[in-house]
Amino acid sequence: MIRLGIFTDPHYSSQEITCGKRYNSRSLEKIRQAYRYFIAADCDLIVCLGDLIDREKNGETQKLQLESVAQIIRGCRIPSVCLMGNHDAFAFTRDAFYGILGPSCRPTDRVLDGKRLLFLDACYFRDGRHYRPGDTDWTDTFYPFEAELRKTVSASEEDIHVFLHQNLDPHIDARHRLYNADGVNAILASHGNVKAVWQGHYHPGARCEYNGIRYITLPAMCERENAFFVAEI
Repeated sequence: MIRLGIFTDPHYSSQEITCGKRYNSRSLEKIRQAYRYFIAADCDLIVCLGDLIDREKNGETQKLQLESVAQIIRGCRIPSVCLMGNHDAFAFTRDAFYGILGPSCRPTDRVLDGKRLLFLDACYFRDGRHYRPGDTDWTDTFYPFEAELRKTVSASEEDIHVFLHQNLDPHIDARHRLYNADGVNAILASHGNVKAVWQGHYHPGARCEYNGIRYITLPAMCERENAFFVAEI
């Protein structure tokens, strides 16, 4: 059994409130609270599903905000994996993002206790270009590596859990889903070994089962008193 600490969409920034309901400046303390809980729960791995930060007036402030989050992550004995969300990609290149968080936070696939954890980067436009600082679109998101994913799923002897920022849940508003969500979901259902998809991006959160796979969308940390989850898989 693996015990995972999972959270998503802190949207941490210096702004007190954005979009009428995102309490951005409170998220750093919420992340601290979540990490204290994950330590007490003796989690094996912590996963952030993306949008750690939100945009600031200048790049230096964004860097300082991410560094504040990185201090919490680096100060924890439990390893963390952090997916890039569209807000993270608006502010940083991948190398800059993980340069601050630390290379151990890069989402590399791994096998733990007989389960395979797959981390998908869907911060791509449908034409195959990766998001870049100042050039993103939360409604235009795409996963361009279907062939590689198909090989991984078909070759895996372990149960698979998939993690990504954007949404694959077929019941969620299409604006929050990958442009090629139907194709990706067909691959995930093709061999019966994918057990769950863990995702963020859709702030209210949602759950469903589709083709024998559980789709768990975590609610956004920034819009609640706090929001995080411990999962045993």
